[in-house]
Amino acid sequence: MEYERLDKIAYIYGGLRVTRYADKDNSKKMTVLKKINNNQNLLETETIKLPDSIDKKYYSKENDILIQVTSTNNTINMITRDNVIIPANYVIVRAKKGYNPHYILSLLRSNQFKKVERKLSGGTKLHFIKVPDIRKMRICIPKLEKQNKIVNIQKLIDRKNQLETKKIEINK
Repeated sequence: MEYERLDKIAYIYGGLRVTRYADKDNSKKMTVLKKINNNQNLLETETIKLPDSIDKKYYSKENDILIQVTSTNNTINMITRDNVIIPANYVIVRAKKGYNPHYILSLLRSNQFKKVERKLSGGTKLHFIKVPDIRKMRICIPKLEKQNKIVNIQKLIDRKNQLETKKIEINK
């Protein structure tokens, strides 16, 4: 296994400053992410008039990882919907070819990442992570086959936990 900088295995962008483009000439209604409900990974969106000229990197793609950079508890989620504009309070992490986005997500949700995140945010109550700091983070990345195996095992564990929870609810 090798340690790689996050920007070597994924494209990393700050979200769009929506207010800068809202209601300009030649604009049409577009879907913009408002927030993600962390428990169910549900998207709350809103429709805003924006110009067509917005760079495509700000549009979500399936399996993009979104890190909320301004909150008391930074949330990290994977988006499953295409063509939603991601606002500036999120960082978009888009896995490059040859890397499993689900594996990267699990690393970013790990306790190790949370420790690094706390250091980078200056230890204040209101966390704020900068895009350059995220790009410089080094993570342990195995070969793609091993990433896929790890992700499959994690999915099986998650499924088992879901079934156990259902079983407990049924037996109440």
